[in-house]
Amino acid sequence: MNLYKRLYWLYNKPHKITCQVAFTGYIEIVPRAELNALMADKLKPFKWLGGSYCLDFNNTVDWDGSDPPNGELLPTYERLVAWSEDVGVLAPGEASHLASTQTRAPADAQAALEAAWDLRTVIHDIFAAVASGSAPPESALTSLNRWLADGPAQLALEPSDARFVWRWPGAIDSADGMLAPVAWSAAQLLTSPELDRVSICANDRCGWLFIDSSRRHNRKWCEMGVCGNRAKARRFQQRQREREQRAGGPNR
Repeated sequence: MNLYKRLYWLYNKPHKITCQVAFTGYIEIVPRAELNALMADKLKPFKWLGGSYCLDFNNTVDWDGSDPPNGELLPTYERLVAWSEDVGVLAPGEASHLASTQTRAPADAQAALEAAWDLRTVIHDIFAAVASGSAPPESALTSLNRWLADGPAQLALEPSDARFVWRWPGAIDSADGMLAPVAWSAAQLLTSPELDRVSICANDRCGWLFIDSSRRHNRKWCEMGVCGNRAKARRFQQRQREREQRAGGPNR
């Protein structure tokens, strides 16, 4: 993990320091706002591979068990707002208003970001279990039902590019308004015939989810050009090691 990512993690998450750390050389203290901006510039763009925006929400981090997580695409509240705007949950004017929460009420913005991470974990736990043929954890379903109960009493369907999205009937002026449609998307998918086609990437260090719309229903990878190629490279390296072992070692 590079220094910038470690600094961001230390800035944005509470920690108990239980060890001594020694630094040598010159250390520059980067203000939090500048560090977040620097991290945002280095983040990869959002990808829309899931086929449902609750699955696309899942696909904003790599589910490889690392802490802090690798591939985090939502490290800041501003990025959460940007994702919600890109997916069609927020109109541009709503996004601008909600983005200002970071300045007006930073504690509220951080709470909203952490709530989004929690919802994302709930979605992953449910649909990763479905994709593997297991029953979703009861605790995750309970959490999702709580999200649905705490959301607006009514949502409206509105067209967004080539698909439809759930939206509040009125203007979205709170973080709950960003996240409620994601929770409703998960509920809709759970009660849809497409649930049987929910799959998880075959790369066990990925965890991205998608609706398999391939003709033979045999899609293995979130992206062939990413996880598929990595698997090919690992197989090639494994074959090389096996050939070297059979030959008595790489230097013989």
